[in-house]
Amino acid sequence: MLAFLFSLIACGSSTEVVPSAVAQAIPAVGATTIWSAPTGNNLRVDVMDVGQGDSILIRTPAKTILIDASEGVADVDDRLRALGVQTIDLAIATHPHADHIGGMDEVVRAIPIKLYMDNGLPHDTQTYSRLMADIEAKGIPYRAAMAGTVINLDLGAKLEILFPTGSPLTGTRSDLNANSVVTRLSYKDDCFLFVGDSEEPTERALLSRGLGACDVLKVAHHGSEYSSIQPFLDVVRPEIALISVGKGNTYGHPGPTTLSRLQAMGARIYRTDLQGTITLTSTGNGVRVTTGTIPGVAPAAGTTASTGSIAAGDCPYFSSGNSEVFHEANCGQGARILPDKRICYTKREDAIKAGKRPGGCCLP
Repeated sequence: MLAFLFSLIACGSSTEVVPSAVAQAIPAVGATTIWSAPTGNNLRVDVMDVGQGDSILIRTPAKTILIDASEGVADVDDRLRALGVQTIDLAIATHPHADHIGGMDEVVRAIPIKLYMDNGLPHDTQTYSRLMADIEAKGIPYRAAMAGTVINLDLGAKLEILFPTGSPLTGTRSDLNANSVVTRLSYKDDCFLFVGDSEEPTERALLSRGLGACDVLKVAHHGSEYSSIQPFLDVVRPEIALISVGKGNTYGHPGPTTLSRLQAMGARIYRTDLQGTITLTSTGNGVRVTTGTIPGVAPAAGTTASTGSIAAGDCPYFSSGNSEVFHEANCGQGARILPDKRICYTKREDAIKAGKRPGGCCLP
């Protein structure tokens, strides 16, 4: 049955992917098609705005993969339907905390799923028990994620499972977090690393297994201080860092140390609490980033994003026509400026020459 769904190939070691020049963005996606399913040779990743949680949608023209489904209050199933998802080929729960599986039971009931994976560790909560009962009732095939599994997609893309290994990490600050399912999505020269709520022990375990560089990093644990250690970032060297986090959350996510490390290495940082849903489009040799809200779906509580979007490759610095200040593309202020009101600058120096000064919120 699994062979019918995917071609699963076990391999002994993970493959290092050479990062592409992400700054060379692919041609712009029109505003009327930004939320449609990918066509042609495009691969799409949507880091959905779900508040304090994770929910990531991966789509090729022929396959749909969901990683996590946040809290139930986020209505992930409504977001998926608004994005045109009718069937999910693979659903992955990185670990059984409610901010990653709380909305999965609603997805299971609403949308057909061909295969379900998690890290193989149970949790003594009603949320987990209810979800597993729904999966069994629906007859959805289940498989515990295991490092070395490669899921071949169309376009020549592949999703590799890098962790867990079958020997769970124990005695950590949070064993459920530390044993998160870690996956790497590769499409030609482009690489995406999804790490759930991994913490320092996970990152060190990944390094010991020969982890390589990757263009796009979904930052671990909502930008927590328990993750994103410097040795890990030094190896991954992300050019784009994605943080799925709730506005005004009580955990203090993302942590200032994590943000400082990412900024120091020159990564472009995108946050769902400031910019809404983050969409990445890849043709295999460049990633384009757009942000905004999903039409017809209310943004997560407190998110400041509007339906406008900013493409970092086309508009690295911008200003409102009537403003004296300018901002960088990954600054949340951009979501408040309508697209037809933005003035774009290719270089920081161009904005300064135009008489603009750096905005105090992000100091571009």
